[in-house]
Amino acid sequence: MLLVRKIRIHVGPILLAVILIVGTAAWQRWASRSFGANVSGSSLPGLVAGSIAAAIIFFELLLWPRKRLRRFKLFPTKFWLSAHLWLGLATGPLALIHSGYRFGGTFSTALMCLLFFVLASGIYGWMMQIVIPKWMLGNLPFETIGSQIDDVSIQNALDARRMLTVAFGPKPSGLTKLANLDEISAKMRGSSMVRDQDGRVSQIVVGAIQRRGDSRSLLEMENVEMEFNSLDGKEVWRQYASVVEPFLLRGIPLSMENTSARSNRLSPLRTPLKTDDWFGLLRESCSLNAVPVLESLKELCEQRHQFNAQRRANAFLHGWIAIHAGVSVMLGILLLTHIVLALKYL
Repeated sequence: MLLVRKIRIHVGPILLAVILIVGTAAWQRWASRSFGANVSGSSLPGLVAGSIAAAIIFFELLLWPRKRLRRFKLFPTKFWLSAHLWLGLATGPLALIHSGYRFGGTFSTALMCLLFFVLASGIYGWMMQIVIPKWMLGNLPFETIGSQIDDVSIQNALDARRMLTVAFGPKPSGLTKLANLDEISAKMRGSSMVRDQDGRVSQIVVGAIQRRGDSRSLLEMENVEMEFNSLDGKEVWRQYASVVEPFLLRGIPLSMENTSARSNRLSPLRTPLKTDDWFGLLRESCSLNAVPVLESLKELCEQRHQFNAQRRANAFLHGWIAIHAGVSVMLGILLLTHIVLALKYL
């Protein structure tokens, strides 16, 4: 959407909108004084104001067909959106001028209310396009490509397994069974896999994560000389398999019933605050040598929280479009009906 700082793009549409509103309002006022009463839609200034508002509304509806014709480069998108915004806002005052600043019958009143609902939804979407990206930039340093959140989460789970294997050895038997992520990662969107000579997955390429600010990377256990006891390993593996990995893979369709079907609504990691408390208790049950591993797992969980917040933000950012488009089409249909009826009884 348009950014406020690019004011040069907005100057032309703003001036045109102001000229249309002020010009038709002054004309309507002059005609009312000449006639001795407030003139409405059947007068010449009322018809002109209504015709301009209707033309702008139909121009606004052309934005969606235009998106499917981008390859023809009909008009720069930034200028089209600027005109869509400011001329669209002008339809409210123009409609009021057309009506003589009063509501008529049931049909015209419903049409006016629908118009202002469309304008309100457009203003809401414009504000969301300004506020939410700034909030995401400042609060979601692990933001990634929205369509690849699941892919990155699977990669994080694979990295966590590798880290635990290097630190504590393979997962002990008898614990919660883990999903076969190698097979699942082969189907990830936007990813590619590299296998070694034995056919094992050695590399998976997915969407990059934007790491803004200070951020630790996953602990490279091969370069750290530490001694980990078996009790720490068994406890960390148990908590990882039953709590951490199901949370990291939250909402991702897997073939394992204990990870795909399990609800995370009651997960001890369901909020950032509960995540801090849970990892605090886990640190108390392990030795100090296990703390770097736990901190790396906690960072992955914090990243998953940010992914969840990113999805909610994207839903707010784009969810309004369906409502705005739907009521806009409805407004266009009712406007055509209004025009036909007006011409019939003119």
